[in-house]
Amino acid sequence: MFIGLLPIGGWDGLLEVQLMTNGGTRLIRTLQAIQFKIVARFKELQKNLPVKLFSILVGFYCATAFATVIGQTGDWDVLSAGFTVAVVEGIGAHMYKVSLPLVDNIRDFIIIFNYWKAGLSLGLFLDSFKY
Repeated sequence: MFIGLLPIGGWDGLLEVQLMTNGGTRLIRTLQAIQFKIVARFKELQKNLPVKLFSILVGFYCATAFATVIGQTGDWDVLSAGFTVAVVEGIGAHMYKVSLPLVDNIRDFIIIFNYWKAGLSLGLFLDSFKY
């Protein structure tokens, strides 16, 4: 028997966890709630997966190109490093900023740039181990 629904916040709406009264212990209900949260998270990650992977790869490519251009001349090192930090911090600020109406309209675009930023950071990190 089910006595009610427990809403858990989700991106696609409320996720309904059915609570059992007879035969269900608190441990079982807790494990079911954790399972439903994990399934909801995987569904969110699968949304626009090709675009997210492409953004990471483009960020990785941009990091390789960026590091190659910086390595060509020593004059632009400080300026390009400052520009890179400004871009990464700007994307992070927009990604984790408090919800604003203007930001809500372009939220998906900011998320895609966040994946690009992750690829850029990973590429620069891996490129730092080159000779």
